[in-house]
This record gives sequence, C-alpha cells and structure tokens, in this order.
Amino acid sequence: MNSQSTISDGREKNTYFVTPDDIIKTLSLDKNYCLFLDIDGTLAPFQINPEQSFIPNTTLETIKKIIKLNIPVIAVTGRDVDTACKLLPSIEIPVAGLHGLDIYFSSDHYIRPDLSSINFKKLKQDIINSCEKYPKLLIEDKGYSIALHYRKNPNLENVAINIMHQINPDYPQLKINRGKFVVELIPNQADKGRAIETILNHLDLPAVLPIFIGDDLTDESGFTYINQQSGLSIKVGPGETQAKYRLKDIDNVLDFLLLFQNRIKSLYVKNSQNQNGEKLCLN
Repeated sequence: MNSQSTISDGREKNTYFVTPDDIIKTLSLDKNYCLFLDIDGTLAPFQINPEQSFIPNTTLETIKKIIKLNIPVIAVTGRDVDTACKLLPSIEIPVAGLHGLDIYFSSDHYIRPDLSSINFKKLKQDIINSCEKYPKLLIEDKGYSIALHYRKNPNLENVAINIMHQINPDYPQLKINRGKFVVELIPNQADKGRAIETILNHLDLPAVLPIFIGDDLTDESGFTYINQQSGLSIKVGPGETQAKYRLKDIDNVLDFLLLFQNRIKSLYVKNSQNQNGEKLCLN
C-alpha cells in the first residue's frame, strides 16, 4: 500500500491506496452483489471538454460481462440520463443522472421530482450574463441543472463559485454542488445516497451487498449510505473521504472490475459445484 497524506485539520485518517485485489479478497460466497458506478473520473478519464469524455471499450466490455453474471449494475452520475446512456452504448442499465435527481430504469419507467416551478431557462441566461467577461468558463445545460466548468482555466475557480453564490438566492429550490473543476446549481432533492437507497428499494434484492465506486465530492453522500448498509465504498484518487477503500486511478477501477467479474464467476462455479456436484459453465 502507498501512503497518501493526512487531512488538513491535523486529524489522522487512513488515506492509503489499496490494490484492487485487496478489495476483491473481501468478497464472499454468501452475498449477492450490486454494483453502483460513477462515470467521470471513475470509468471515464478526465477531459478538458466534458463533451469529449468516453469510457474505454475494455471497461464497457467488462461491464457487459458482469451484467451477464446477473449482477445488477447501475450508473450514478452527475451527467444527465441521455448523456450517460450515450457514454454506455449497447449497455441497458439503470441510470441515476444529475447526482441522483433523475432515475431511469427503462424507457417507460423514470423516477423524478416535479421541477416545473423552476425556471431553468432564466437560470441559464443569468449565468450566461454573469460569465460574459470570462470566456474560458464553460456553461453546461443539463436540462434540470446548470453546471459551470472552470477546467479550461482552474484559476477561475473562485470566480465560478462567486457567480453561482450570487445567483443561488434567486432560486431557493436549488443548491450549489461542487465537483472537480465544476460548480453546479441543481435541485435540492439531488443526492447520490438517496438515489442509491431508492434504487435498492426498487430492485428489492435479497441480502444484497452494495458496492459504490466514485471519485468526487458529490459521491460522498453515496459512500455514507453504502457504509450504513455495510457495503463496500471505494474512492478513486486522493482527497478526504468517507469511503472505506481507496483506489489510485481509473486504471485501478478497470482492474477491479476485471477481477470482480472473475471472482464472481468463480464463486458461482463453486456454488454450483457445492449444490449440484457438477461444474457450471459461464462464458
């Protein structure tokens, strides 16, 4: 393991990176698993322009193999549902978009709050007007939220934050969400932990052990809820976190998913042998 740091206020905190294998070894035969995955910074590498983001083919193929093992896989992301689905081509899974605000199960089954009282068109125009002097600030309209990216010029962080704080009082139904090189105004109901709880209740899985992998501040509520369920919470990269485990980067996430797929496959084989006395073939 590699030591990372202690948090800034002096309190000691275990911030060691672990190997994917360290986590895989904790998986046991008597559990049913459910996998919740953030996208940007977890499955997809960071891009200066968020529209250029992609999930590598190897990662997509591994997710498909996990799904074939009857392991529920759910994307929990700050992206809107449509964009998230485009990043997951040919993979039909539930998606909790906009930090859990908009939950998609299928083309005819959504869970979303009534947001008709919020004038998102005016909100976007207010942000555009405030950004006129800062062309390197990127405004992203997600339909039910507006994000302001400063990844093109990280020195504009305080400018972006101040703009959103100035606008926020005019929209009491919205809250400020901060992430990597982005600050966002999003409905108060958005919460990844609450979304994970909603999805688990909807899927009604017996004796499920949920796993959540994320990399950002917006994933912390998800880690907290997963910990309450005695699940596996996994933070990607440095930074203070509530997660129980920490992987170094997205390459380690892919390694974890590959090992997870192989581990679950081997557990199913052992279980089949124990119950039927014969080997189960999984492709």
